Amino acid sequence: MLPLPNLDDRNFEQLVREARDLIPGIFPDWTDENAHDPGITLLEMLAWHIEMQQFQLDRLTLNHDRKFLKLLGETPKDRVPSTTSLSFSGASEPILIPFGTLLRVGELPFETVRAVSVLPDSEQQVSLHKIDGDSVIVDDDMTSGRVTIFPFGENGDIGASIVITLLKGLPHSMPLSLWIELEDQNPEHRIPARYKHFTPSGKVEWSYWQEQDGEASPSGSWIPVMLERDETYGMHQSGPILFTIPQGAMPVRKIRAVLRAGEYNDPPRIRRLVWNEVFAKQGQSLCISECFDGLEEAATAIPAEAAAAPHIELEHALFQQGRLAVQFKQAGIAGGWRDVLESEYKAELSVNRVLVTFPAHVKLPLGKQSIRVIALSQGFDEHIYLGTGTGISGQEFLLPIQQLLPDMLRIQVGWLAEDQSAMVWHDWERVWDFDESTADCHHYVIDEAEGVIRFSDGVHGVAPPASPVPNIRIISYRTGTGVAGNVKEDMIHEFDFFNYPLHVTNLYPAYGGAEAETLNEAMHRAKLSVVDPKCGITAEDMEKRAMEIPGLRIVRVKAIPGYNTSIKNYPKERAFGHLSLVIVPYSRKPLPRPSIGMIQTIRTHLEPYRLLTTTLHVIPPEYIRVTVRAIIVVHPRYEGREHDVKQILDKWLQPYGDDATTGWEFGKSIYKSDVYDIVHRVPGVQYIQDVWLKAEGRNVNHEEGGDIRIPPNGLAISGDHDIEFIISNG
Repeated sequence: MLPLPNLDDRNFEQLVREARDLIPGIFPDWTDENAHDPGITLLEMLAWHIEMQQFQLDRLTLNHDRKFLKLLGETPKDRVPSTTSLSFSGASEPILIPFGTLLRVGELPFETVRAVSVLPDSEQQVSLHKIDGDSVIVDDDMTSGRVTIFPFGENGDIGASIVITLLKGLPHSMPLSLWIELEDQNPEHRIPARYKHFTPSGKVEWSYWQEQDGEASPSGSWIPVMLERDETYGMHQSGPILFTIPQGAMPVRKIRAVLRAGEYNDPPRIRRLVWNEVFAKQGQSLCISECFDGLEEAATAIPAEAAAAPHIELEHALFQQGRLAVQFKQAGIAGGWRDVLESEYKAELSVNRVLVTFPAHVKLPLGKQSIRVIALSQGFDEHIYLGTGTGISGQEFLLPIQQLLPDMLRIQVGWLAEDQSAMVWHDWERVWDFDESTADCHHYVIDEAEGVIRFSDGVHGVAPPASPVPNIRIISYRTGTGVAGNVKEDMIHEFDFFNYPLHVTNLYPAYGGAEAETLNEAMHRAKLSVVDPKCGITAEDMEKRAMEIPGLRIVRVKAIPGYNTSIKNYPKERAFGHLSLVIVPYSRKPLPRPSIGMIQTIRTHLEPYRLLTTTLHVIPPEYIRVTVRAIIVVHPRYEGREHDVKQILDKWLQPYGDDATTGWEFGKSIYKSDVYDIVHRVPGVQYIQDVWLKAEGRNVNHEEGGDIRIPPNGLAISGDHDIEFIISNG
């Protein structure tokens, strides 16, 4: 590593002397260099100023580092809680596990990220309906993972289906989850939940069997299931499907998945089917808030006695177990929120959720997101108020409980109303610093290193106003750890939920937990981003961006500037402003080509990276079958090893390589001289009398000398070689 220079190694006297030594060469007429000369005075003042600047250069504070990091468009990353997948069992009847249910590994808390219904343990049968017939697999094999099945056949046939039959059936109007674990199809980059830029290769349609008269008979019909979310993305990766059977349906004992359209690069194989699955994040919500819509303008014209009683449904477990508070959005220019008296609403537990209703005399606010409900966990009441504003700049307050997840913190600051009768609360927003904050911005900064919340000076952001009572409070607070949350599989067994005798475990190790990034770590990451920027300027950039696309398994990729498939004589002929990206997907099929869904996903993902003047083409490889016909003179001891030449040609003429990541270079011509060189490596070959090459494929050129030129997206594959052997006499 190069030594860091000392930037302030010249003092005031040295700077003045250096400046005076330059005078004769620059201004020969300047002969009076005594201290009384005004020019010398200016030089001394400039030297003093330079000395002060140099002194500061070697004394950069952490605040300077933060500013420099911000200039690079980076900030230290917050702490990230880990995630895992849970499975419940042991229920005697369907039980609804609320969103936000608390689970523990010792003292380490986890919370479910959505509601899920736990079905009673029952037998189930899985049947496959394929083009060539049906087969049946029992539940024991599918839950243990000992057997893998192709739900749509080994080739992914359109119209093939998988049917799951349950003995006890599925409940109505309850959130259901079926985890589908695929064999050897988990990509390195999982598709994030609710990711909108991924186009599935296959279109999978889910439906349930609607029996007639409630009897398990052949009569009935398949009714489409309205999926809440399909995190498998059409069985492209392991994950759950989330759905609900509508109220009023006949008993549902069968659900079906049918491949309606598309083509898989690699047909899915199911390793395990697990019901009652739900994701959980490490951490604990100590205070949460949720906003709901108020009345619409048209609703105000309906008489109060004729209108239905307004109500709000709350699903998070903390709303059921904690203390509730309600706020209404204030109308007017100032805005803000006012607290609602407990006598103006009623909260009651109904079917594992809280129902908040308002009497007819309560005037509800108008507009979207104008009603807020806050829930506090037991013991957090004493921490809800951070303190009292003084109107003085730079107020700081200690974080009540560590370790905070900063993105889950919400703060309100109150002002007394004009009539001094009540407090009006305003939401404040977290920022990294106050550089862009103006005098009317309600901003605060979290300094986790010091464990404080810091407010502004009243110039760059509003300072909390003075108040006779505490007027700075928390409306959302969640704690969580980082790496410590990455627990092993089958570690989570304790949970807090109405004492139901359920068994719970995490199917897989928790992942994704990371500590808050230090300033030095953020600086190092910023340096790496400068060395390897996320851009799409060069062909190599586009290849890297393609390999980073979540959910895709790409074996090889090649970017070819100035090429599209209409060009016959590349590189002599070029299409300026065009870039072709050749994609070889992972597949167990021979000679794989990217599906329509994969091509569309790549185009969508790379659209923000391409240059404005560039037309991007995503194309499949062109497989060129090369056949070698040769007459070879071999040593007499070569007899019995006639296949050695064909084997070495087969290994040479193949598109992927031994490790499936290397292979024939895209567009590389096949030269007769290379064939001579390859064949001569075989022990026993004395010399080659002659070689003829033949190639089959699009845009192939046979040259007069016998060499073969293939298109830029071409990959050579081995044909059925014709080798004639002549035994040497000597």
